[in-house]
Amino acid sequence: MSVRSALAVMFLLALTVLMLEIARDSERVISWVLVAAALAGLVYPVVEFGARWLPRGLVVLFVVLLGLGAVGFVGYRLVNDVANETHSLQRLAPRRAAELEKNSDLLRQLHFRKRVQGFVNDIPKRLTGGSAAQVLESAATGGVAFLAGLILTIFFLIYGSRIFHSGIGQIDDPIRRRRVERVLTRGAHRSLEYARIQVLESIIEGLIAYAVARAAGVPGPAALGVWFGLWTLLPVAGVLVGATPIVLFAGAASMERAVVVALVFVGIAVAEYLLSPVVERETVHVGSFLIVFAAFSGLELNGLAGALIGILSVVVLAAIFDELARAEAEEAVLITPRRE
Repeated sequence: MSVRSALAVMFLLALTVLMLEIARDSERVISWVLVAAALAGLVYPVVEFGARWLPRGLVVLFVVLLGLGAVGFVGYRLVNDVANETHSLQRLAPRRAAELEKNSDLLRQLHFRKRVQGFVNDIPKRLTGGSAAQVLESAATGGVAFLAGLILTIFFLIYGSRIFHSGIGQIDDPIRRRRVERVLTRGAHRSLEYARIQVLESIIEGLIAYAVARAAGVPGPAALGVWFGLWTLLPVAGVLVGATPIVLFAGAASMERAVVVALVFVGIAVAEYLLSPVVERETVHVGSFLIVFAAFSGLELNGLAGALIGILSVVVLAAIFDELARAEAEEAVLITPRRE
């Protein structure tokens, strides 16, 4: 190996390490940009539809306010359910612990009621994230992330199309530019259509789970509805995992109630199984393993947002590769001479 080749290899290794370090240090900002771009892509058709009759900025403002209202309502229901169940646990658990301690010498020696009382009293602190200083720090960090994501989403809604076409315009060859634009446009359209349908299904199924849990008298129906809706994004066992807590809580009150609740979720699973091939045929087919792998990999890297972005990224890449294969097949047909 020559000295020039050795220096080139060392330079490339150093550059790779530098880029990895930059990506690691910028992980939070990168996640903000990806989440904002994903949200903008999902609601973009709504903005385009409304912009036919109203100014685009006004439509973006309306969509943002509607989204904030939905997030605020769901957040309120979650916090309200958790607070109510926490207060109920703080009231009932020490009483039940005292009854058990009265009939057991071992529990009296362990000061069981006192330990239970201390545990339930610490629940609010654990839920909020620790001490007051830690709660304030977490709230400040979350507020900055939410504000940054909101601003970036509005930015992509207004200028996303212009950014995309400006990037495509950097390709000098007009034939290659049209080919890349066609592949990316069709792939993005198909993948985002798939994502919109999946999100809509998740919302509908989450609402059904909330109604079922509420009708069955299950504690925390809003939280369990959100839990079930998120799990339905995963194929194969998503409905089963999401429905398990609701069925178990329903079974604690009545076995007949648990059977009815389980049958409702079986119906949801069957409907999802029948609809999935239709949706994939009209949009894009993505293997179950890829979705599950992307979800858990993203969850490990960046929590729930990382899981959702991982699923969307896999769907987008699958659609783009499929469009690329179609484009190559069409070009091969045009180039191959016809046989007489």
